[in-house]
Amino acid sequence: MLAKLANVLLRFVNLGYEEQSMRLTGIPMRLVGRDATLLKGRDNTDLTYMIDTVIVGPGESADAIFVAPDVTPDSGLDYKRFLLYNRNANRISNGGAPGYGGQMTEVHIYPASSPLPPQTEPNT
Repeated sequence: MLAKLANVLLRFVNLGYEEQSMRLTGIPMRLVGRDATLLKGRDNTDLTYMIDTVIVGPGESADAIFVAPDVTPDSGLDYKRFLLYNRNANRISNGGAPGYGGQMTEVHIYPASSPLPPQTEPNT
């Protein structure tokens, strides 16, 4: 059976005053836009490119697309997790408090054969 591939768009927006370097570990991304503009030349030349880290300057935004890897129930996994974080270690600390902090989250990818049910209420 062929896997159903999903394209996922990530929009990074930097509303701060320092440059940020966001990385999605284990999945290559294609940078397709900057500051709400597609990366195309005047003659429609494709100017997109593959990256593993999206650098977003102060007041800028960036759009990146990745293809979600296949997750099969045969692998014994309910889902795969990939870390999305700021590569600057100073920006993922809690200022001396225990645990992780700052710009860090996970991307969860579930099998197409057993998708999540529709969300009916906000996360708690």
